[in-house]
Order: sequence, then structure tokens, then C-alpha cells
Amino acid sequence: MGTFSPNTFLTKMQLGGALQSLFNVTIVVPDGSTPGMADYQYMAKAATFPESTITATPISYMGREVQIPGNRESVQWTNTVYNDEDFLVRNMLTDWMEKLNSGSSNTRSSKMLTHASYTGSLQVSGFGKSGLEKAIQAYKFHYAWPSSVGEITLDWETNEIQEYEVTWEYAYWTSIKSAAPKSTGVKTPEIKSDTAG
Repeated sequence: MGTFSPNTFLTKMQLGGALQSLFNVTIVVPDGSTPGMADYQYMAKAATFPESTITATPISYMGREVQIPGNRESVQWTNTVYNDEDFLVRNMLTDWMEKLNSGSSNTRSSKMLTHASYTGSLQVSGFGKSGLEKAIQAYKFHYAWPSSVGEITLDWETNEIQEYEVTWEYAYWTSIKSAAPKSTGVKTPEIKSDTAG
């Protein structure tokens, strides 16, 4: 590495870098047909690819501390969501939470008594600059449910679109990697190989 030539860097960044703005978030709710489910991919304006953290467990031998891998940490996942005037997505989420635990009766819906019946799944997919039909990487969140639907700020002095935070709990995530060459990517549906996280 004898020079500061940009040519060296650009040969390593052949596809121009993955853009933060090219992504969507899709959701599958417990009953599979709730109004607002199909709109989530358009309303979720900000998300993250998930972190992967394993807690280190210290052990000692003759005064020397050594770190060994312990258990994987349970973390939350957060989205920022636009609110439209029909409130379809927000009502879908608050109705889901009401069925999990009613604010007035402090009970759970009889249709959501088992783990599989009250959880859904989410997938965040990143796309290349060639178009939305090809995902370059995706992560699927299994057995997910909303633990918090955030407040919406109202203000007479702004004309901005309403938005709010949604916090998700989930059992684990899997990484869905592209098996296609870098120049072509892989289509989002029909992803076959998962790596658990």
C-alpha cells in the first residue's frame, strides 16, 4: 500500500457501497390478514440490521481471567413508522397489544393463549441499486410481538408527517444471505438458506 490512490479503494468498493436508504420491512401478524399488514413495508421509514451479541463469561485460572462465550443476549428491535390518516398500521399494532393484555380487563384474548398464536414475524431486506426486486441481504425475526407503540408528537408549528417508534420482542433472528454473484443479487422471496442469530 504505497500510495493514497483512490483507484485502490474503488477496486474494493466495486458496487459503490450499500445505501442505507434502500430497504423495507415486511410483517406477518398472528392471524395473517389484519388490515395494515401489507402497508407496513411502506410506512416503516427507519430500521436496523440487527446486532449480534454473546455475553462473555469470565473464568479464572491461577489469577488469570479468561473470557469464554456464554449465552446470546436477548435484545429488542425498533422501527420508526410513518402514520397515515387512516391509522391502519398503528391501529393494527395497538389492537395486537390490546389482545395480548387488555388495558381495561387485564386479560389476554382467548385466541392468543399459545406462543404461536400471539406472535408473528418480521423481515428487513436491504436492496442494491439495481432495484427492489433483488435483495442483497435480509434478516428475519421469528416469534415477534410488539411490546411498545410509541407516542406521536403533535405541534402547531410543524407540517411534518407524524411518526412513532415501535419496539419488537422476538425469540431469535436468522440471516438470509445472497447466494448470487455480487453484481446480480438474489430475489427477496423464496430465500432458502438461514443462519441463526
